[in-house]
Amino acid sequence: MEIAGLIISLAALSLAIFTYFKHDLKIKKQDSLLKTYQIEKINQEKEQEKKAIIEANVIKYNKGKRIIKIYNKGKSTAKNVKVHIPDDDGYEIMTNPSPIDIKSLNSVEIVLLTFNSSPDKVKIDFEWDDEFMKLNTDSQTIQI
Repeated sequence: MEIAGLIISLAALSLAIFTYFKHDLKIKKQDSLLKTYQIEKINQEKEQEKKAIIEANVIKYNKGKRIIKIYNKGKSTAKNVKVHIPDDDGYEIMTNPSPIDIKSLNSVEIVLLTFNSSPDKVKIDFEWDDEFMKLNTDSQTIQI
């Protein structure tokens, strides 16, 4: 009887030790994955802090006058921003202050005069530098 009790006790102890090490291994693996995820998230946030995001919006005024607002929605200053609006007989660009620097969450305005023969949409190309990368490019089609 004593031997049976000893065998049962050893089996229970062995199972408890096995379960502990298996559980410990799972926790260490999850902890490692969590730390990797946190490091990636921190690196992505650091990247976003260095990026400028340039977008355009159109404000319609009276008699064919349009204001194109160029926004920097990023967290870094957009340096040497160049806005390329294609030449067209259907509209006239009155002001285009580019190249210019645009601070985070700020904007600049481009005045555009449209006529009856003006196209409905215009594709605008942007070029800028920021802390993350030199010579960023983007395009946006706006309805004028």
